Amino acid sequence: MTDYFYIETITFICFLIFFVTSFINLDKNEFINKFIYLSNLFLLGIINSFYYLFTLNSEFLNLNLITSLLLVIFLFTYFLISIFYFEFLKLRLFFIPLFLILILFRFVISITSDSSSITLDIFNDKFLLFHIFSSLLSYSMLTICAVSSFCVILKSRLIKNMKFNPVIFNILPSLYASEVLTLRVLYLSMLFLFTSIISGLVFHLSEYESLIRFFDYKVTLSIFCFFLIFIFLIYRSIKGCSSFTTFRLILLSYLFINFAYFGIKVYETL
Repeated sequence: MTDYFYIETITFICFLIFFVTSFINLDKNEFINKFIYLSNLFLLGIINSFYYLFTLNSEFLNLNLITSLLLVIFLFTYFLISIFYFEFLKLRLFFIPLFLILILFRFVISITSDSSSITLDIFNDKFLLFHIFSSLLSYSMLTICAVSSFCVILKSRLIKNMKFNPVIFNILPSLYASEVLTLRVLYLSMLFLFTSIISGLVFHLSEYESLIRFFDYKVTLSIFCFFLIFIFLIYRSIKGCSSFTTFRLILLSYLFINFAYFGIKVYETL
């Protein structure tokens, strides 16, 4: 319990440092500031990786382990995109609440876990771990899509209403950059979601050799989200779509994925 207290404390301290560095100026000319920010982001990812390894070798609920792995994937995905896509750094303030919610959610699950309900078997299978990894990666990508698309809507409304606020305009990326990022990440979300469904199907057939138990609530919602995104991208490439329609589609998919991955699991845990 002492080791858990230490690593939890270090995690919160690193997040606090990351929170502070998120408010420094990250213009293209500010190389030192960008280096400081990205270094703190990378450090936060490393600390949470150690946290995940610690929980993997300890007695914790599967939900706690999945949340820990999701946070690690989310942080490093965010880190890699931030390195190669400068405009993405302007969205950093919108991701702080998401990181904080995941950290607090993981903390609450860990302190309220019942040792009688602890099961670690799912993390002993490498192929199933690949399925979980691809599922969480698709979730992370869809989260990034939701944030980026929200910024497109926000900036569009400000421009349409002729309300020029230099502070808000400076922290938001350009409309073109946000739309390009949203669509690119949406394609990746669809790819990883497809990988998640296929890997889950292969694992299920190797274990049960039947499709009867495969189509549960999670798989059904995941398949629905995949086809929803797939049909939307085809329709958009043919006829085009407004930013608001794109945002509503992404938000709907995001809500379904949240319910599929966490909603029922939280209900079953409680």
